Amino acid sequence: MNAPKLEYIAVEDFSRMPRLKSLYITQAPMLEKVDPLPTMLELRTVIITSSGLTEVPNLSRVHPVKNDSIPYLQAVDLDGNQIKRIPAHALRIRADQVSLNYNLIEEIPAFSFKYAQISKLGLKGNVKLSRLDDNAFAGNLLLRQLDLSFTSITSLPTAGLEKLQSLKIENTPSLKYIPSIYDLRHLESADLTHSFHCCAFAFPERHDPARHKLYEMQVDLMTQACKSEQMQARKRRSLEAIRPISLESRSRGTTGTDEDWSLSSSAEEFGSTVQAEPSLEFLYPDSVEGLEEDSFHDLVDQDVTKGIVAMCGNFTDTRPQVVCRPMPNALNPCEDVMGWSWLRASVWVVITAAVVGNIAVLVVLLANHAEITVPRFLMCHLAFSDLCTGIYLLMLAVVDLRSYGVFFNYAYNWQYGVGCKIAGFLSVFSGQLSVFTLTIVTLERWFAITYAIYLERRISLAAAAKIMFAGWVFSIFMAGLPLVGVSDYSSTSICLPVESKDAGDGIYQGSLFLTTMVAWLIIVVCYVQIYRSLGGGGEKYGGRGSAAAAERRIANKMALLIGTDLLCWAPVAFFGVTALMGWPLVDVSHGKVLLVFFYPLNACANPFLYAILTKQYRRDFITLIARTGKCNWLVQKYKLAATPPPTAHTNPSTPAAMLPLVDYESHTRAIKTNGEAGV
Repeated sequence: MNAPKLEYIAVEDFSRMPRLKSLYITQAPMLEKVDPLPTMLELRTVIITSSGLTEVPNLSRVHPVKNDSIPYLQAVDLDGNQIKRIPAHALRIRADQVSLNYNLIEEIPAFSFKYAQISKLGLKGNVKLSRLDDNAFAGNLLLRQLDLSFTSITSLPTAGLEKLQSLKIENTPSLKYIPSIYDLRHLESADLTHSFHCCAFAFPERHDPARHKLYEMQVDLMTQACKSEQMQARKRRSLEAIRPISLESRSRGTTGTDEDWSLSSSAEEFGSTVQAEPSLEFLYPDSVEGLEEDSFHDLVDQDVTKGIVAMCGNFTDTRPQVVCRPMPNALNPCEDVMGWSWLRASVWVVITAAVVGNIAVLVVLLANHAEITVPRFLMCHLAFSDLCTGIYLLMLAVVDLRSYGVFFNYAYNWQYGVGCKIAGFLSVFSGQLSVFTLTIVTLERWFAITYAIYLERRISLAAAAKIMFAGWVFSIFMAGLPLVGVSDYSSTSICLPVESKDAGDGIYQGSLFLTTMVAWLIIVVCYVQIYRSLGGGGEKYGGRGSAAAAERRIANKMALLIGTDLLCWAPVAFFGVTALMGWPLVDVSHGKVLLVFFYPLNACANPFLYAILTKQYRRDFITLIARTGKCNWLVQKYKLAATPPPTAHTNPSTPAAMLPLVDYESHTRAIKTNGEAGV
């Protein structure tokens, strides 16, 4: 201990220590290599920790592997060194535990543990370990426990892990795919990183359909074999007295019938185990004699009687039930992105309305760029933000279709890939920009209607551009925070930053709800003022009640627009705030209903209420068609329908003018001018 100058160990001296049972070296930073150890039959523990070892010492000659009468090593502990490689055959040993935790291992080559008998293997904390050869653990005869936590592996090979009972791969977010339970038939417990990997053990028929079908075929064959055995047994009982067969004679294969041998052979052929006394020859109980007080680790449970237990007359399927952690939870349940079939169908209706509607509005508004006013300018931004919401839902719907029924097999690539980050960014960005734009639209209406006489109080196009630039910067900033570690888009399949791990996440999520609340208060106050300013009707406008009625109709339309947005925001904000306060009322499965029916409500309604269902939009749309020179019949039909009846002040031969999309500013100015003229 504390040997800063120790550089070399004369291992040949150990051959003169036949009763040496423990070799313990720690905190020897200059010790980079230990020569192959000689044969030491009494050695039980080899512990070299927190030193400078760069490779695993060769321990293959300590105990001759073929000599079963020699007790095995209790522990080989090489934690906290600088080990980068495992030489071939260095660990051809029999040991209860081999610990290589917290080293610098980058790769486990093929057959690194060939002919070894290691019960528990620890590779925890090798953060550079990224590659495991397909045969990395092949040839290890007894591996029962494996720890690969805090590594960078992307896959787990199954060769050599057939009898594994305990698997730990915690805090290893790089692991994409977990093997099938049919490759790990004796697995009892698994501590993993992602909850969706536990879904693979819970639903093996969806995780690996081919292997599950083969398993069912095996069960069917076993069932038929047992039925055949039962029928033969009945025939024998009808001819002669039942002669009991002892378990001992059955295990030695000396019992009587061809059917018994056929059943046993079938079980072994299909990787199953007929109930029998388990072989315990590898326990070597004398190896722990006298070491109980200094036991480094508890011995591993060696009961390997797992699989399909066949008892003719009482056939049972005992496929292992794996205790897996972290269990699927409210954020990541074992279900598809959309969860329910009706939700899967409904989302496409919402997507169609949001994407097609907002694209139609943008095309018409941008085509008439020569007549851009402040309301048009703001509606362009609103349509774009709502279009982003539709694209977000489209990305979720496409992933749902591609991974239908087996999403947990695709969960890693989706949630930790670029796609989910883009979807989450679009969701938060569109939500914040939409809220911001609607607030500015409401303020602009409030100025235009309440202070129609004072033209200097209007919002100019240049001022509106500066305001919306600030809105874009704010929205991009809020949507970008989860990309730099404040909350996370990968916490759930719908790519929303809903998981709160620390105070920073809670503050971020609370700020999103606070922004919506402030916007709601501003909108409500502004519309109360608008209604108050129009409340006088004829008195306020010098007896011209029609002017006030026109203004009121405009305010009612805007109130309808804002009402849809409040209906969109309120449920999401309510359930979000309750979740932040520690009282979640809905899980993600039911929260997806909010996602489809409430969250995108404004994205669907705004393009229709603002433009598509108005006469002004139809006129602008016909103007756009007229510019193309096509569908002239439609243009002429619209002109005839829009031509007013002849009067003393109109020329019946002149078609109706193509009015632009509703210009609230000029419309309000005309109403107020008429009102003043009336006075």
